[in-house]
Amino acid sequence: MKTRAVVLDEPGEFSVREFDLPDLGANDVLMRVELNGVCGTDVHINEGGMNHLEFPILPGHEFAGRVERLGEEVETDARGQPLEEGDPITAIPFWQVEEDWYSKNVPTRPVLFEGITGLGLAPASTGNVGGMSEYIVLPEEADVYRLPDGMNPELGALAEPLSIGVRAYERAAMPGLPDVNEGVGLGSSLAVQGVGPIGLLTIAAAHAAGSGQIIAIDALDERLEFARKFGATDTVNITDYDGDEEIVRAVKEQTDHGYGPTAVIEATGVPASVPQAIEIPHDGGVFVEAGHYAYNGEVEINPTRIVQKELTILGSKAAPPAQFRTAVELLPRLADELPLEDLFNHRVSIDEVEDAYETQAAGGALRASIHPHGV
Repeated sequence: MKTRAVVLDEPGEFSVREFDLPDLGANDVLMRVELNGVCGTDVHINEGGMNHLEFPILPGHEFAGRVERLGEEVETDARGQPLEEGDPITAIPFWQVEEDWYSKNVPTRPVLFEGITGLGLAPASTGNVGGMSEYIVLPEEADVYRLPDGMNPELGALAEPLSIGVRAYERAAMPGLPDVNEGVGLGSSLAVQGVGPIGLLTIAAAHAAGSGQIIAIDALDERLEFARKFGATDTVNITDYDGDEEIVRAVKEQTDHGYGPTAVIEATGVPASVPQAIEIPHDGGVFVEAGHYAYNGEVEINPTRIVQKELTILGSKAAPPAQFRTAVELLPRLADELPLEDLFNHRVSIDEVEDAYETQAAGGALRASIHPHGV
């Protein structure tokens, strides 16, 4: 079976080509792709932020669609729910393919495993198309999840970015001793820098988990207004202030005691936000860096402040399979409470992929989306 798919020939250069899909294995699922989101990492890759990749690549890892055909052994999804042709689905885009030092010695950190592959970063030479394709073969390793009948199936494309938000929040919550005001717990305060889709979905996860105060930080009023719909209790527009010191002071003043929130999650992907993140939490607080999966420049920091504040700094690289499942199970609840569908505010066909990337990079979309079978 053939499919048309987007190819990122090299950073800044796209094409759409026809590929022969792999034969459907007994435990595989053939998916008809309904849409695939363009995320910040996709933009950074297109701008040269991951030049270690073997170009050309077949992008697309935030996808949702419907079962076109099931392998002969497939009867259920990854949770054991019955799966049939036509069912709405999404799937984990990355998986481990071999054991390495990390999988043997740091087994609780599956995002560190070197032997990880998947959909959306694979070289075109493999023919393993990404989500920006009309059809895609989801191998057994991909963990397919059936989506609820009563939910817009397009929202399945938010499972992957929501899992990143869930992971970042849960990193902020551990290790934590909220009963003595250390670490994130029920009723605690949290700031999120950057309220694009990852930031918004991090706010949604924090709200669902019971955070008492959630401070959204961004440069656009319209996004800050949107953040309130996702659970933010307070907002700070950085363009209203002159320099890092004033921005940090403004955030701290949002807390009832004036010392700052317990934790901050950086989701901007802009290096200049990192020095602010070091200063925003109260002393003894937590800083989770989640926005810089791909290289986007560097910034100078003062390490003495990390010592003086006894700051806990945690990286949040990606989401292990457990967080993806959490995201899938959380989606229906959030879909009932939040305007998730409004995130997809720039929809294009597969032949307009450059427009989607450019609009996402320029901040003109919350989440640009590619629709392989037409908008």
